[in-house]
Parts: sequence; C-alpha cells; structure tokens
Amino acid sequence: MLLYLSSLLLQVSIPVVSLQQMLDNLYDEMLPLCADLINVGRALGGLGALVFIAGKVWRSMAAAEPIDVFPLLRPFAIGLVITFFPSMLAVMNGVLGGISSATGSVVRTQNQNIIQLQERKNALLAARPENAPYESDEAFDKELESKDALDFGGKASLYFNRMAYSVQKDFREWIRNVLELFHDSAALVISTIRTFFLIILSIIGPISFGFAIWPGFESTLTNWFSRYVNTFLWLPVANIFGAIIARIQVMMLNADITRIQNGVDLEKADYGYMIFLVIAICGYFTVPSVASWIVSASGMTNITRFATSKAAGAGSMAASVAGAGAGQVAGRAVAVGQAMLGGAAPGPPSVGNPSGYKNTA
Repeated sequence: MLLYLSSLLLQVSIPVVSLQQMLDNLYDEMLPLCADLINVGRALGGLGALVFIAGKVWRSMAAAEPIDVFPLLRPFAIGLVITFFPSMLAVMNGVLGGISSATGSVVRTQNQNIIQLQERKNALLAARPENAPYESDEAFDKELESKDALDFGGKASLYFNRMAYSVQKDFREWIRNVLELFHDSAALVISTIRTFFLIILSIIGPISFGFAIWPGFESTLTNWFSRYVNTFLWLPVANIFGAIIARIQVMMLNADITRIQNGVDLEKADYGYMIFLVIAICGYFTVPSVASWIVSASGMTNITRFATSKAAGAGSMAASVAGAGAGQVAGRAVAVGQAMLGGAAPGPPSVGNPSGYKNTA
C-alpha cells in the first residue's frame, strides 16, 4: 500500500513542474490582450488631458500669470507610453526577468545537489551490513540458507525483520514525498497568484495610465509601477528562499552521510530533512511580505511626497532668508535717509563696540 501511495505521489509531482512552465506560457499568451485596451486607455487619457490642460490654462489666466508649458507635457508623455504599452512591458519584463533567471539558476543547482546526496545516502544505507539482507534478494537468500533447516523461529524472525524494515523505509519515503509535494505546491500557489496579478496589471495597465492623466488620479501611475515591480519580485524572493532551504537540506544530508560512514544509529536521520521541508512550506507564504520590503506598493508615492515636502521646505527657507536680507537692507536704507535729513536715528551697534557696558577707563 505504501509503495502504491509513493508511486502515486511521484506521478503527481511530475505535473507540478509542467504547471510551472504552463504558468509562464499563460502570461505570454494573455499579454496581447492588453493591446485591445490601448484604444480605450488613449480615449480615456485624451479626455483627461483635455480636462487637465484646460484646468491649468484657466487657472493661470485667472491669476494673470504666465502659462507654464512644462507641466502640460505630462499628458502627452503618458499618452505616448499608452501607445507603446506592450513595448514598455517587454522592457520591464526583460530587466526584471534577469533577476528571476539568476535566482532560479541558484535553486536548480541546489536541487541537483540534493538529488545526488539523497542517492548517495540511500546507497550507503543499503551497503551497511545490518541492512544488506533486507536490501538485496540474493543477500536475503544467503542469510536464509545460513539458518538450520529446523530453525523455524530464526527464519520467521528474518522474514518479519525484512517486512518491518521495508515498512519503515517505505513509510519514511512516503512521508518525505508528501512533504516534498506540499513544498512544491506552496511554491506553485505563490507562482500562480503572482502570474494572475501580473496578467491583471498588464491587461488593465492602459486604463490605469489613462486615469493617471486626470486631475486627482496622478498617483495611479506610480502605484501601478510599484505594484507591478513588487508582484514581479515574488518569484526572485521565492527562489532565494528556496535556495536557502535547499542549502540547509544539503548540509543536513552531508551530516547524515557522515553519520552513516561513522556507523551512527540513523533512526532519526530523515527527521531534520522533513522538519525543514515543513519550515519551507510555511515560509513560502511570507514571500509577498518580504517582497514588499524591497519595493513597497506605496513606496513610490511616499518618495514623491517626501521629495515634494523637502522641496517646499527648501523653498520656504530660501524665501525666509531672502525676506530677512531684504528687510535688513531696507532698514539700513531708512536709517541712512533719516541721517541725511538730520534725524537722530541711532545706528546699529557694531561688533567691535557692543552696546550696553562700555569701558571708559
């Protein structure tokens, strides 16, 4: 029964890898759908540009101020981005995809090391003298022939020991396959949600850019970029997390191999490996929060707000300094005028002769 369940889990784990590739192909096939919304985004952006430019021009004319042309170029720049939206996405995916490819190669290297070490560990376990009769039929038959013909108890004990060894080995193999399946499923859940979010952001992108032209919706542009980058980074973060867990598993397998070579009891040899699989399953669901540490969904808006506040503070400081300087110059001019007209206005105290106490000695 355990052998059947183990083989069934191995058959289920095969489509998990193909599903990952299918998700990558799904994004590429759904991406052309954003082209259907480009015209809608351009129409929405054109109407927003009309309202935006009219409001800016009317405000400047009402205040009898010269019209600043530079802010009026923003709607045209966003409209140009909407027109070439698929090309912009291709550039972003190419830059961000390099991060995913680099981290993915690290995970694949660690996984290959795990497979090789696991095979080496199984071979060492099978080669141990106490396990040899249970691993090979020839060794079992030889051990059985070494018993006396009337030693029915010894022969029965040998059969029971072989069955117990087989059940224990198959049970551990089954538990490990179950945990590995859950581990792959957790990674697949994160990848599936990430792909769905990226598809939605890509398809609705022209609409978001069109709304960004309207007054009051300017933050839509920065929010879209930050959310897209944040969601795209889920895969690199998951790859880094998987590489860390895989490296720990490599260290655990090396420790098990060392214990096997030293003849240490291995009743709990696989427990550490299984425990870290459980930790990896739980840790994969923290990937979105860790990705937000790199690029927050509201980070670009906060950066813009910070830059604006600092610029306003610098402007007010410059204005206050200029006002203070102008006031001092005006005060000196008034004092000089009063002196020329015969006024008795006292001059300002000098640094070398402070007002108040004066040494007359």
